Amino acid sequence: MVNRGFIMLRRELVDWEWYTDLNTCKVFLHCLVKVNYSSKKWQGVVIEKGEFITSYEKLATETGLTISKVRTALSKLELTKTIAVETTTIYTKIAILSLNDFVAEVDSASNDKPNSTRFDKRLTNDSHTIDNQLATTNTNNNIITNRKKIFREKVFALTKFNIKILESFFNYWSELNTEKTKMRFETEQFFEIEKRLNKWKANERITINRYKLDAELQTNRKSA
Repeated sequence: MVNRGFIMLRRELVDWEWYTDLNTCKVFLHCLVKVNYSSKKWQGVVIEKGEFITSYEKLATETGLTISKVRTALSKLELTKTIAVETTTIYTKIAILSLNDFVAEVDSASNDKPNSTRFDKRLTNDSHTIDNQLATTNTNNNIITNRKKIFREKVFALTKFNIKILESFFNYWSELNTEKTKMRFETEQFFEIEKRLNKWKANERITINRYKLDAELQTNRKSA
């Protein structure tokens, strides 16, 4: 499948039941981009519009999620009849049911389509406008805002951790330096978010236990 062209998502997507489930939403949006928008053949198999051939391992690599998280996300989507999954010994075929409920318009980026040409021209003009706007603003602020947003998404994607732990972890490691050009975690030579979170969780447990112990000692002293 050629990775060109564009899709136009419907605004109703924000009201979709899985929109706030980061992993499930990410996997589904990836599927929307990957599916065929016209019938094609693959190794003798007909792949219809709204379908594509993949594997759990490939989806994990493409989305940056673990195979387990991909399986869980696909199970949720299949359970709510958003997708259909057909697995064989050779491949996994995913079909998006009611594709038009999510995608408003599709363009295959063919040069013979006038709509595509108009869109590309408009996109180019919009891009120049945005570039000019960015040139007159603080570039560092724009970059750091985007990086901070990406960092937050990566942190809160690790849903196995308590939300309070994720919040305190993110607030600490996203603190900006004096020049407001770097976050605290970016000054570290090595930084694996999940490993750091495990240490953070362990340290918070120690702190809580120490607090309880100190409180008990203070209470015992007063009683004595």
